[in-house]
Amino acid sequence: MNKKFLAIVSSLFLANSVTTTLTASAQDAKDWKEVYPLEYYSVLAGMNDIDDLHDKNFGYSHGNMAINMQKSIANSKTKGLNATCFSCKTATFNAIYKKYGDKVFLGQPSPEYTGMLKPIDFWSCETCHEDMKNPKASVGAQIMSPKLFGKELFDKLPAKVAVCAQCHNNLAPWSDSRIITGMTALKENKTPYRYGWDPDSMIKATFEDALPTGVRFPTAKIYSSSPASHAKTDKELGIYLIANGNHADAELYMGGIHQKLNVGCADCHMPMLQDRMGNPYRSHNSSKSVLNSRASMEYCLTCHKNDEVKNVGDMVKFVKDAQGRLAERDKAVAEKLDETFPLLKTAIEAKKLSPEILDQARLNYAMAAYYKEYVYGNRGATPGKKVAHNPTYAQKYLDKACKLLEETQQMLKTN
Repeated sequence: MNKKFLAIVSSLFLANSVTTTLTASAQDAKDWKEVYPLEYYSVLAGMNDIDDLHDKNFGYSHGNMAINMQKSIANSKTKGLNATCFSCKTATFNAIYKKYGDKVFLGQPSPEYTGMLKPIDFWSCETCHEDMKNPKASVGAQIMSPKLFGKELFDKLPAKVAVCAQCHNNLAPWSDSRIITGMTALKENKTPYRYGWDPDSMIKATFEDALPTGVRFPTAKIYSSSPASHAKTDKELGIYLIANGNHADAELYMGGIHQKLNVGCADCHMPMLQDRMGNPYRSHNSSKSVLNSRASMEYCLTCHKNDEVKNVGDMVKFVKDAQGRLAERDKAVAEKLDETFPLLKTAIEAKKLSPEILDQARLNYAMAAYYKEYVYGNRGATPGKKVAHNPTYAQKYLDKACKLLEETQQMLKTN
């Protein structure tokens, strides 16, 4: 049998102390799967994880990110991918930015950028660790892009959250030219978080930054919907959505109970496990739901254990109940959006109300949809799924959406 294969298999049953026995050449070659086999292979375990069967990107995870990104590059043929498409998924982006500068944020596909990428570059160790000889002490946001555009927020995020927030944020409208080219944002110092990262602050910056030329959504208004927003649009009637409230995981986390308790993404999504010898290591399979991890639920019990929540089964039920309550509130917003749209459409077509009232009604409708999408999470999520990120604020923004839609309905009915 192949000796190298035997060595790798044997290493799977060793703890991280294996690092001290490796030769300098292994360190220099950065063959990190041999240095940290348990962590490395736990990443690959996520290749088969599925959190949501309704996700059109069925099977997408951190573990198979390289496969999906390489497919995207192949499908883009000779044009290549827009650099901002992978500006949060690989530390190699830093080398791309160093070579090409701010122009990578112009939103123009380039075969040169994609030619610098290999499958092994996507979600590699260096994406999250600055020093792989001392990974525990060098966790954090290593990719240039989120730090360029999100300094106000990233300066406040603990390292164990910033590392995940590199991708799980709502910076995309500025960095991939939906509203304003990233190059323009950097040149004019238009940072998305200058007013804050709550929905209202993000909306304010979005409308201020929208430019009339050279972008996909020059007025910051979009006329396509998503499962997260639920809302309908009508370009002829000027009923729009705001680009966009999607994927605001890091933003929603801020100010919540878990942030105040210094509980970060890795604590729940990358729990401590033991190998067969009883040696501890941190799981790097962060793709699956924490509800599918006994270790994650046991970690949650360190704070949540009480007379009603006594064990892992109780903890799972506790989380699912909270998800269900938030899902019900999400459904209530969806129903209000469904009720409001025909009223808004009828009022616009009737032309009996003043342009000012109709403009306010359009904005209210779009803002409510934004709140819903902000709480919902990314497009592959399910309603209520991310309640643990910030239960209080999640309920608050959905309540705010309902109230705004109720006021809008009253305004349209009484004028």
